Amino acid sequence: MLHLRRILRAPLLLLAFIWVVLEETIWHWATWLGARIGRLPVFAALERLILRLDPHVVLALFLIPLLGLIPLKLAAVWLIGGGHPIKGVLLLLSAKFVGTAVSAHLYAVAEPKLMQIPIFARVRNVVVALLARAHAYLDASPAWRAARRAGRRARIWARSLAAGVREAIFGRGPALLDRVRAVRAQWKRRT
Repeated sequence: MLHLRRILRAPLLLLAFIWVVLEETIWHWATWLGARIGRLPVFAALERLILRLDPHVVLALFLIPLLGLIPLKLAAVWLIGGGHPIKGVLLLLSAKFVGTAVSAHLYAVAEPKLMQIPIFARVRNVVVALLARAHAYLDASPAWRAARRAGRRARIWARSLAAGVREAIFGRGPALLDRVRAVRAQWKRRT
């Protein structure tokens, strides 16, 4: 049994690493997109409706993003089968991303209502506890810490590269938007 554990440890750590990185990255961007989507009037009305509905009905609302993705998934399969695999995969990934964003926003709004359902609250607490244990285990791993440091260095490098590209295109000094604002202010003063 100990031998099997040693053999499986590295691949499982790699899978856990990939899972956590994807989870954090996708959740970050999906939360950002969900906040933007939440500003739409239809979602503001949905938020007000959620506050009035029964918790079990609110749970059923999570079927809407799932059912809304079915035609897009079928279209993605059709594109892939029709010889357009890149378009199909991009459509599938985009649909999943938007569906995740809508679900994340819906969950953020509906969580207090959903926590009124005892079984939901128990399952959620178990899942959150398991995720916390997995994160704690990974945070304690030297490989994980090294990967996090490498990720931070890569982000710093990418930001400095982007700043260099911006400087090469727009030059030093005020940004393009600042220049546009200055020109608008001059025009307003003239009138």
